[in-house]
Amino acid sequence: MNEILIKAGFGGVIRMGEALMAATPTLLVGLLVAAILRFYFDKAGVRRVFGGSSLRSLPQSWAIGMLLPVCSIGVLPILLEMRRAKVKPGAMSAFALSAPLFNPLSLLYGVTLSRPYVILMFAAASLFLVTVVGWVWDRFGTADQSPQAPQGMKDTLEPTKNAAIAQTRSEPIAIIGVRRLFAMFVYASRQLVGPAGAWSLLGISGVGLLAALLPYGSLGEAMGRDDWWAPTRMVFVSVPVYATPMLAMSQLGMMFQHANSPGAAFILLVLGAGINLGTIGWMSRQFGYRSVMIWVTCLLVIVTSIAYGVNRPLVPPGVTPSSHTHAFDIYTNPIHQWDSTSTNFALSKLSEKFGLVEQIALSILAFLALAGICLRLAGVDEEKLASKTQPTRSSSSTPSETVSLGLDRIVGPNIVGLTLIIGLVAISIVMCYAFYPSRDECFEEIRFIRADALSGANSGDYEHAKFWIPRWDEWSRRMEVGVYLRSGRITPYQRMQGFLLRQKLDLLEHEVEHDSPDKHAISSLVAELMATNARWTNAYRKPYRPVR
Repeated sequence: MNEILIKAGFGGVIRMGEALMAATPTLLVGLLVAAILRFYFDKAGVRRVFGGSSLRSLPQSWAIGMLLPVCSIGVLPILLEMRRAKVKPGAMSAFALSAPLFNPLSLLYGVTLSRPYVILMFAAASLFLVTVVGWVWDRFGTADQSPQAPQGMKDTLEPTKNAAIAQTRSEPIAIIGVRRLFAMFVYASRQLVGPAGAWSLLGISGVGLLAALLPYGSLGEAMGRDDWWAPTRMVFVSVPVYATPMLAMSQLGMMFQHANSPGAAFILLVLGAGINLGTIGWMSRQFGYRSVMIWVTCLLVIVTSIAYGVNRPLVPPGVTPSSHTHAFDIYTNPIHQWDSTSTNFALSKLSEKFGLVEQIALSILAFLALAGICLRLAGVDEEKLASKTQPTRSSSSTPSETVSLGLDRIVGPNIVGLTLIIGLVAISIVMCYAFYPSRDECFEEIRFIRADALSGANSGDYEHAKFWIPRWDEWSRRMEVGVYLRSGRITPYQRMQGFLLRQKLDLLEHEVEHDSPDKHAISSLVAELMATNARWTNAYRKPYRPVR
């Protein structure tokens, strides 16, 4: 019994560490966006950004969420600022659900995973989903107040004359220039070791809880295409799950590749990537448990209904259903019954996710956390900083005279908003071209990955092979997107050769994961994989042209 508890706790800690490394980059983005909303927009400006009280607030919040490269953890600091600005709860719901689902990087990656119109249908379904759920919550979930509602909720929802005035009145910006940049740093640091950090830890804890409850590989046969209960089963798994948009997209690809349930795939995308325990807990604290129960129930009913509606029509044609998949192993306990619960094992598992991006992001996160602790102990916060650095007039100036600002300039919220939107689009384009390199760069990277994967399979170092095979698969998809970005097209022959290559990679991965791998079968698969890889390479170096 003690051994079971030790494995459950140890596995949960490992999964939480992996989730923290995955969430750190987007959490930093979320803190930055929240700081910009705090110091570059007044409350009325933030409400205008998210559509105000108009009918466009829901789709506008959905569109803004689609532009931001954040996950369900990264949206939490932004939600705190939206709440401070008294944005409509429905618009907050639309943003919270849509921002983690899709961004330009994940959408481009998604079109390589299945038929492109499937991903576009998922995006359209998410727009419909967040609109309906947001409208229902505004209409029925927050109309009346319960005794348990937090203090200040009445001011948010009661249409009084003062609230109407606050909607249109702009608040003076108390701090500008370099001092405002320092205030943003203070705010982000304090939020990280304050409310935003606490709710983020709660969101990540769901992965640890799930890993502690689900034994190793227990979801391998849980989401079969012909299993009527697969979407319902996925609901209970995906609510505590934390998944980045790219991870959710890659899992979608594995589900389509193995002909798993498309309905379960849709639920995993919406709930697994869209919400976490931190989002639910924070909303419950802000709006009351009864209100959030209506929101969650409506969300689950609509998502499940859509999932069962698309489950059969989106079954991939010509793909033989697989009885087993590793798409969900990341949510189960990483400790196999023969594995050791040693520190070395944990470090080796975490090192697999500890890439250059994670190293930089965690270093920045640690610096901000240390600064935040010091600032809180010293009693320094952004409000005090703003009050001490507000520009003052000289004794000889009159109210109508302009304050001398030196090198600082006051920039209106409209210009800031337009600049941010243009900047987001520009950064998204740059990131797409950086994340999806050119054909020759991808070939060079795949050459090293291929050597490591095949040498591990041939030499019997199967753990080494298992590490590199998924990366080979990932880079083959990234090359497809990179070629499409630069040339504007991917031929059916190139797409088919990529599909065959990934099928062979999947077969090799399954073979090396057996308890007693068949060396003869592995040698045969390696030979077939090399031949398939040669045809795939030639498809891009010498594009196939049909004879007329």
